[in-house]
Amino acid sequence: MGFFRRNSQQPPTPLAATEPTVGGPDGPDDLDDLDERGWDAVTQAVSQHYPGAREFHVAYSPGLHFGSALQGCSALPGPDHWFYVTYGLTELWGKDSDDPTTSGFGYELTMRVRRSPADETPPQWPYRALIVLAQYVRSGPQELWLGDRIRLADGVTDDPDGALTTLAVRLDPKVVPIETPNGRVAFWQAVALTDADVEEAKRSTTDEVLDGLATGDPLLITDPERR
Repeated sequence: MGFFRRNSQQPPTPLAATEPTVGGPDGPDDLDDLDERGWDAVTQAVSQHYPGAREFHVAYSPGLHFGSALQGCSALPGPDHWFYVTYGLTELWGKDSDDPTTSGFGYELTMRVRRSPADETPPQWPYRALIVLAQYVRSGPQELWLGDRIRLADGVTDDPDGALTTLAVRLDPKVVPIETPNGRVAFWQAVALTDADVEEAKRSTTDEVLDGLATGDPLLITDPERR
């Protein structure tokens, strides 16, 4: 997957590619000696909405402490969708920043993707799309804000003929902000848009387009087949 373009702006210099690898919630080599309360708080906030669901976790190489934009990302199955949540935009272990009220950037990213009941494993492309968005967050100089639209250079999915080109960001409608030992953590949902959606957002606002889509789908589940 290529890098991104924010609205009509040119992309910054691309970061080195970071591929997800299947694994557990691995942190630095001495993870057993670290305080994992930040990580556990994110997991608890999400898992209560998917009780008993199997977690499909990928770890990004080489890892957060060695240059990756995220430490990992988990997917959990719901009845009609996969729920993805990132780990690494907040402080997962010890407190690193000087702001006691906010953990890291203050949010983790989420995404919901259409799932057939027969699907036993989650698709891989959301793992890649979310780390591209996380690379944007870390690359600067612009910050990511609710209502932003980020165009991915190679599209959102792994379908070269797919119509989903852009990720928009809104507050997650289900997973509410939490207080952790490292500060407050919110959950920002990435929603895939088509070029037609983007053109409508330019005539109005991103929020209005998302509100319109949410009329028929309050969870704004991304359907990779949408045209």
